[in-house]
Amino acid sequence: MDNAILLTETVSLRWILAVAICSTLGYASASEVATHVVKPKHSERCVEAISQAPFTEADQGLILPFTVLNWNVEKAQHPGLVAEFAAYAERSDLIFLQEAVPLKKNQTVVEQSLYEAFVRGYVQNQIETGVLTLARVPHLVHCNITATEPWLRTPKATSVTLYPLHDSRDTLLAINLHGINFSFGIEAYSAQLEAIAALIRPHPGPIILGGDFNTWSERRLRAVEQLAAELQLTPVPFSPDHRTTTFGNPLDHLYVRGLTWRSTEARPVSTSDHNPLFATLEQTDT
Repeated sequence: MDNAILLTETVSLRWILAVAICSTLGYASASEVATHVVKPKHSERCVEAISQAPFTEADQGLILPFTVLNWNVEKAQHPGLVAEFAAYAERSDLIFLQEAVPLKKNQTVVEQSLYEAFVRGYVQNQIETGVLTLARVPHLVHCNITATEPWLRTPKATSVTLYPLHDSRDTLLAINLHGINFSFGIEAYSAQLEAIAALIRPHPGPIILGGDFNTWSERRLRAVEQLAAELQLTPVPFSPDHRTTTFGNPLDHLYVRGLTWRSTEARPVSTSDHNPLFATLEQTDT
């Protein structure tokens, strides 16, 4: 299994971004956590799974404030990306990656205490790429959702995870999106957004929606902004705004509900064609 994702008997999952990134489960074994996994062909069951997630002891959840990293790593093709990601992971509690690539388990470079949730997207030369969500605590629910690129007929992935929050009965809904890219019009793109909206609408707790939205046109950006307004999602601002743009529009976004930000950063890098986003979040006063 050297060329695949390895799950050991100690529930240590090794993930690599091109050369290697190792994510070792450092809090509790997965057997100690009631995790519900919903596969793509049953994605309509995700709302039910989220609503029926079991209560977890309050001391096992994400501690607020926490730092989120969002980054399209461009299949980790740049030789310097692994070391750069390692430094970023040390300061992050929740990580959204797009175009993540798992490779050989014995090439590990960096270990982080992180739990993973991966949804496969495009496969080329037997190498999977997709969206990967990493967190300091195990998720209660993981939904695997895919949409199909209209031109290329390849899947675009979304990873949906539900986390307990420390000292709270609320749960955090985290959605890591890689938006459809090549299409005439925005019909397929809007359908992908609506599938996510169906998960957000009934959730009463805090929400993070992030990823590479591929908002390279005004119509796409407007569709996202309209949906965010309907769902009462607030865009996380970045100043200076070094987010990667196409035709003058930012591609990467973070939206929140029930949360606010202490600090944000869009950091220029040369190791990917997208710049990473950081946001330190805390719960809003109720």
